[in-house]
Amino acid sequence: MRNLATLWRDTVNAYSDRVLVKWLNKKDICEKTYGEMDADITKVRKGLASLGYSASHIALIGETSPYWICCYFGIVTGDNVAVPLDANLPAEELIDLLNRSDSEALFISPKLEAVASAAKEKCPKLKNIWFLEEETEGKETMATVMASARDKDAKEPGEDDVVTIIFTSGTTGKSKGVVLTHRNLYDNVENVEYVGKDNGTTLSVLPIHHAYCLVMDWLKTLSIGTTVCINDSFMHMIRNMSIFNPSTMLMVPMMIETIYKKLQVTKDPVSANVFGKNLETIYTGGAHLDPFYIDEFAKYGIEVIEGYGMSECSPVISTNVKGKNKPGSIGKPLKNV
Repeated sequence: MRNLATLWRDTVNAYSDRVLVKWLNKKDICEKTYGEMDADITKVRKGLASLGYSASHIALIGETSPYWICCYFGIVTGDNVAVPLDANLPAEELIDLLNRSDSEALFISPKLEAVASAAKEKCPKLKNIWFLEEETEGKETMATVMASARDKDAKEPGEDDVVTIIFTSGTTGKSKGVVLTHRNLYDNVENVEYVGKDNGTTLSVLPIHHAYCLVMDWLKTLSIGTTVCINDSFMHMIRNMSIFNPSTMLMVPMMIETIYKKLQVTKDPVSANVFGKNLETIYTGGAHLDPFYIDEFAKYGIEVIEGYGMSECSPVISTNVKGKNKPGSIGKPLKNV
């Protein structure tokens, strides 16, 4: 069955004891294995089913966190539809998107309590709002959903059932909701040629509500047993590269240009820990990258691989691959394109 429930089950069966996610809690590095995350995801999925959510649109608004990931997978491994929204949008725009997407429930960052209050008042279809945090007295949180879990599980989603609605940035007008099915995402994960180390580590620096980050940083990398480390802020990206020492990263060209500027200041990336100890590959998309940067990063032993995609295509359409990388090109179409 080509759905995300199957993709996730196969992943957990293969890598149960491997670390899935790492994140910073102040200066401490926290982590959870695939098996530990699966236990939480199962509770979220069963909790939603016990609360009567089936084929429902459920929104997520927040920064990348293990809580966000847990709730996203709790939604998409069942028969509900995930609606990830940009946490940096103004409250009025988020309210509009919640209403336009017919969202019936919302998982939201505790930092956005004001948005949650406004949504409660202005989104008549919303039945529940839960904060993306552990059990907190006086608050409805994801722990509330997990505590509602019973033996009853969600229905198995069909291959052509809608799994997510991703809103584009609205550069040509109002944001548009891109409707994607389980088969759309499953096929993209299956057909992208992505070479990572066994037991490799990725540092996730892109916004998680974007298709590129969601599918490539998470669905694709997890399907091959990668450990994904969460970057807590774009301002901390270079610092966090030296903390987590990733072997692979996904970036947009602006980030690559930022790192290059840092290199010009230090001239010695090893002593300055600009890349960390293990970085070998950077995958990039989202805008044109000047081939100059590909040649410059190659001097430091880092291969920059460019591709092209759009949200409507789940999202990757074409990409270069390791060993067959042509600077200035967006590579060849995927096998299923």
